This record gives sequence, structure tokens and C-alpha cells, in this order.
Amino acid sequence: MTVARLLTGRLPVLLVLLLTAAVGNAQEPSPTQLPPTPTRPAPEEERPPAPAEPLDQQPEDAQEPAPADEPDALAGRRGPAITARVSGLAGFQSFTATDSFKAVLDTSSGPVFGGGAGLLFGRNVFVDVMVTRFSADGTRVLVTDGGEIFDLGIDTGVTVTPIDVSVGWRFAGTPRLGPTGRPRFRAVPFAGGGFGVQQYEETSEFAESGDDVSDTHGSYHVLGGVELPFTRHLGVTADVLYRWVPDAIGQAGVSAVYDETDLGGTQVRFRFTYTF
Repeated sequence: MTVARLLTGRLPVLLVLLLTAAVGNAQEPSPTQLPPTPTRPAPEEERPPAPAEPLDQQPEDAQEPAPADEPDALAGRRGPAITARVSGLAGFQSFTATDSFKAVLDTSSGPVFGGGAGLLFGRNVFVDVMVTRFSADGTRVLVTDGGEIFDLGIDTGVTVTPIDVSVGWRFAGTPRLGPTGRPRFRAVPFAGGGFGVQQYEETSEFAESGDDVSDTHGSYHVLGGVELPFTRHLGVTADVLYRWVPDAIGQAGVSAVYDETDLGGTQVRFRFTYTF
């Protein structure tokens, strides 16, 4: 009975001690199981910083190729660009057959008017076709072998119509741009030459059959001048043209007396040009 009483009186104390020991063992880590150590990622290899690129420089693969339909690209493949232009003309004509014209018209020169069209091949080569017309009124005359002139009092009209085909070279360099981005104004000299035909007509009042004259003759010429482009489309051209029309007159009439055979002469011309 003594042992039983002893165990009964000590039993609560033993239970408390056992519970305390169990809780302590649960909170302390086992010496064989250490808490996991947090892993750190392996450091990456240090790379030198990339050199800074200028803002206005792009990688080669970022540069876009020029469009295939740009004018410069097409010009390189297809040849120089061809541009059309038209002109109106006013000028002054002086004839080589000075004495013959003075005898009939009292002058060997006078105004001319006309116009034409042409093509520009690139900036340098040009081809122009121009038509001009000289017209004046006078009287029929009789010239003696001694050079004396008798006015017959018969009204006479003289018309000269040349058609000239000219080929030449414009001394035009690369256009220079101004502050606004437009090409600067500058004169463009040019020179050339060519061939053509010239029609000569002489009509009189009370003319009998065969008295009136209408002939066409071949001609050739040289010219030179300067272009003054005011805008991309509009400009003015001033030039001097000298034309030869050999063996056009001199077979009969006044020109035979003065022994003048060339119906050519000099033209000073001003053209107002529109370029498309």
C-alpha cells in the first residue's frame, strides 16, 4: 500500500516532467539535421560595357535600302532623264543680202516672231526645233546695170520662214541649293548648231504668172547663248544664231544685179521657256 500511495502522489509530477522534456526536444534541431542553407546563384561572368554608339549612326542591318523607284536609281539604270520644253520667241533678223533687201524693203533687217519645242537629255544635251517668221512690205523696183534704182510703185510683200533643228550642249553643273533647299539662281551658257529649211515668198499686186516667188532652200546654222532659269519650270533664254542659206537667190532680179546669193543672216532671239 505504501508503494501504491507513493506512485499515486508522484504521478502528476512525473507527467509534467515528461511533457516538458518532449516539448523541448521538438523545438531544438537535431544535431544530425542542420537547417538548409539558402543557395546563392553563381555570379555571372562580368562583361565589359558595350561602347556607346552615336545617335545618328544605325547598324548596317537597320539601314533601309533606297527604294527602287527613286529617280537617281532609275537614271543610273535607264540613262539620263528626258525632259520636254516649249518656247515662245521674239527677236531681230539681219539678212546677209543687205543691198537686195534695202532696194525692195528700204531695210535689210526687222523683227521676227515664232516658237518651238525641244528635249533635254539629262542636264547637258538639248535638241530644239524652232520656227521663226520675218515679214515686211515694200515695192517692186528696177535696178539698172549701173546700180540705179527705179521704184515701180507696185506693192510687194516679202516673207521668210526658217525652220531650224538645233543640237547642242548646256554647260550646267550640279545644282547648288540655297538656304531654303531650292536650287540657286544662276545662268547656264550653251552652244550648238544644226540644219533646217527656209521658205522665201515674194508676192506683188497685179503680178502676172511667174512674177511671184515661193521657194524652199536648205540651211545650216550655229548658235550660242545663255539660259536664265527663274523657277523650276519658267525661264528666259537669250541667244544669237547665224544661218547660211547658200545659192537661194542671185539668179535673177535685184539680187542678180548685186551678186548676192546667200539668204541667211543673223538672228538675236529672246525665248520664254516652260520646262515640264
